[in-house]
Amino acid sequence: MKVKIFPPRGCDRSALDERYWADLPEGSTVSDVLRIIKCSPVRAKLLLVSVNGEHSKLDHVLRDGDVVGFFSLVSGG
Repeated sequence: MKVKIFPPRGCDRSALDERYWADLPEGSTVSDVLRIIKCSPVRAKLLLVSVNGEHSKLDHVLRDGDVVGFFSLVSGG
């Protein structure tokens, strides 16, 4: 299946094509995407995840055509 991935800055994009699509096996989850883009577990804890524009969890099972985005938590004072 094909999934579009917008990885956070500094992660590996080599598994993605020029339009950010990746081929993943059926049953892949957001956690699998994090492994593919080589995002460290520590960094992953600091990210919010979106699948098709909706907040998602790491165990969310992806479907063909899904769009996955990662957003850094921002704090300020």
